[in-house]
This record gives sequence, C-alpha cells and structure tokens, in this order.
Amino acid sequence: MLSTRLWVGSQIFCFAISLTVGSPIFAAAQAAAQASKPAQTASARPAAPAITRESLAGTYNGGQMEVAAELVLKPDGHFSYELAYGALDEAAEGNWEVKLGAVYLTTVPAVKLPQFVVESDKPEPSGGLWIKISNGPVIEGAPQRIFLVYGPNEEPGMVEIAEDGRVPFPGNRRPSAIVPEIPVYPVMSKAIPLTGTGGHRMVIRFEPNDIGKADFRAQRLSIESGVLVMPRRDLELMLHFKRQQ
Repeated sequence: MLSTRLWVGSQIFCFAISLTVGSPIFAAAQAAAQASKPAQTASARPAAPAITRESLAGTYNGGQMEVAAELVLKPDGHFSYELAYGALDEAAEGNWEVKLGAVYLTTVPAVKLPQFVVESDKPEPSGGLWIKISNGPVIEGAPQRIFLVYGPNEEPGMVEIAEDGRVPFPGNRRPSAIVPEIPVYPVMSKAIPLTGTGGHRMVIRFEPNDIGKADFRAQRLSIESGVLVMPRRDLELMLHFKRQQ
C-alpha cells in the first residue's frame, strides 16, 4: 500500500515538473503562431492596382464655380486641355507621362510667349515718358498698365498709361526699366530698359505669338483618390479633374 502511494506521488511530481518546464516552450510556440497570422492575413490582401498610362487614359472634367475646364489623356501619350476662367481662355496640347505616382504635362510644340517690341525710342526734352502702342490696345476695353522697375531689390510699381500716352512716375522716382502688362493672361513680357537720364517717347508693338496657349513644362498633377489635381498658382486656382463616366 505504501509503495502504491509512493508511485502515485512520484507520478504527480513528475507531471508538475513537466508542466513547469514545458509551459515557456508552449507559450513561445503559441506566440509565434499568433504572430504569423497577421502576416499571412496581410499577404493575402489584394495589392492596389498599378497606376499606368492605360489606367489613367480618359476624359476629365475640372469644372467648378466660375471655371470650365477639360483634360483629355489619350492612351498614346498625347493630351488636350481647355480652360475658361473669367475673361481668360486658354488651351494646350502635347505629351503626358506617368512618373512617381503623378501625371506630368508638357506642351508641344513649345510655347512662343507674347511680347512687346520697341519700334522707336526718341528723346523727350521735357523729360518723362510717353508710350504709344502702334497696333492698338492688347485687349479692347482693358486699360494698358505698366510695371515700373526700380532695382533688383525693390518691389516694382504699377501705373496706368494716360490717354495721351504719358506714364506717371509716382514720387518723381525714375525707373530703370518698364514692363508693359499683358491684361488677363498671367504672362510677363521682357523688361524694356530706360537708358540715359532724359525723357523718352516710345512706340511699341504688341506681338501676341502664342497668347492663350498654356505653357506646361512638366506640369505636375497629383493623383488623389482618382482625381487629378493641378495647382495653378499663376491664376490662384486649384483645378480638380474628375474622370467622366
């Protein structure tokens, strides 16, 4: 009877030892199994579709309040674009590509910017500056204004040309150059220097060239939930192009 008790007690003691020694191993095995489950679940999730030229090709509408806009991305890598915003109408055609998760537009052929050309510059004995545009106003009904350039570290001023062509100099400050404004369009013409210390009577001619053609040079459009977003800081606009169904 005593031997039987001893045998049963020894079995219970051995079983308790096995539980004490084996439980860390068992727990580690359980933890490893649990850790492997999320990885298996994550790997089983379908990958996001790749952004390609084929997946993005289509017609996009960028209209919003006071803005009409359309962008067509063709499968062959060409695009067409139109925008109407207030008095401004612009369009463009060229090439587009997908790079680093965004769309880039480049106008082709390159845009030839509008400019003013000096036809004559005669001295004016009384001083001051008079300007005549030989081929009439740039835009009918829009006043012609001039940027007055004083120096590289000074903010240019802006004045309006009087009906007789006189350009006022606020504070009698003489500018070193002028830049005639191109109304409506966010394009700056080249500066025209005012040489010498005397007055000038200038006749200038406006050459429109590719006015109204958007000058895209790798213009970036981010892709946000399928919407193509184009920042137009020159127009203080943010265009959101949504695919048409």
